[in-house]
Amino acid sequence: MALPMEMLMYTCPKCKICTGNLHPGETGEVHKLCPAYTRYGFFAYSGGGKCYLAQGIKEGVLEPDEELADVLFHCTLCGSCEEQCATDQSPTDIARLVRREVVKALGGPPGDAQTVVKSTVNYKNPYQQPKALRYRWAKGMNIKDASKEKVETLYFVGCTAAMIPARTHFALNTVKLLEAAGEDFGTLGSKEICCGATTYNLGVEDTFKEIATENTEMLNKLEVQKVLTSCSGCYSVMKNEYPKVARRNFEVVHVVEYLDQLITEGKLKPEKKVELTVTYHDPCHLGRYSKLYDAPRRILEAIPGIELIEMPRNREKSWCCGAGAGVKTTYPDFAAWIGEQRIDEAKKTGAQALVTACPFCEGNLTDVAQATEAGMDVFDVTDLLLRSL
Repeated sequence: MALPMEMLMYTCPKCKICTGNLHPGETGEVHKLCPAYTRYGFFAYSGGGKCYLAQGIKEGVLEPDEELADVLFHCTLCGSCEEQCATDQSPTDIARLVRREVVKALGGPPGDAQTVVKSTVNYKNPYQQPKALRYRWAKGMNIKDASKEKVETLYFVGCTAAMIPARTHFALNTVKLLEAAGEDFGTLGSKEICCGATTYNLGVEDTFKEIATENTEMLNKLEVQKVLTSCSGCYSVMKNEYPKVARRNFEVVHVVEYLDQLITEGKLKPEKKVELTVTYHDPCHLGRYSKLYDAPRRILEAIPGIELIEMPRNREKSWCCGAGAGVKTTYPDFAAWIGEQRIDEAKKTGAQALVTACPFCEGNLTDVAQATEAGMDVFDVTDLLLRSL
């Protein structure tokens, strides 16, 4: 019988395996995996440390104050601690539980993360953008409105791909690839709202449940077979967390899964050579959270001219991009530091470009590459696939 989460926090043996510092690679180099512990060095920042913080709050020994919040939110919730954990517990989920307690006690998450929550409530997106601007990326494109006509697949664009100009290529590429394959799909246009992933990761439980319920009910009514997402955060939260809030009548699929299948079926034929040596970065919510490792690599390997070189930290032992769980908003310097470690690792492989499959990952890694003048291009998988058609 599985123990309830409140009891699992007591099973931590303090072995520190969750820090990732006990796993030497093939060369004997120690592969650090926990960004917060690696950067700050105190056990409290690790997954196991958060279990002890949770115990302290539960027993009334610790007060949920701003100092405690600072430790808890210096964490991308990347899931590496859970992946490495020697017990049956989930330090990542326990960290979320503690965040919820801190949010309740302080009235919200720390720093600029409060703005993100308010924007999600007021504008239905975390970027303080008017809802009417959500569909501007599709200007001039003839895409079916899934709220008015029945489609097999709903493309859920996500706030970042829809509202951040530098990331709209995720949406544009996806639409072009689906059209090239002759797929029956549509979007919700300006009726689409935030998936709630950021509020979920920030520990704002009530707001997340409201969003998850609203989205699930709306999507169920459309009677679509599949909901397709570009964002690994949208994918993870809709696939793994929505069913805990409301009954879901549709399958959630990430773009790389869908495109991989289209290539296998011969509906997409990458034939044009793309002469490029690349390395692939596993987004945490696509990889550790959802175990989707092979599909993006198969797509890259199907593109003529692409040579894929793996970084030492890959798949379940991948290093985080640094953007998740509100860190890029609340602690941008920490997010930049994490991204710098990843860009440096990518450069050491000898690859010309770093490829990923998430707008958040691409955004932070691109910012870091440009700020440090690393000479490393950052692409989404769809960028390269589209080039090859």
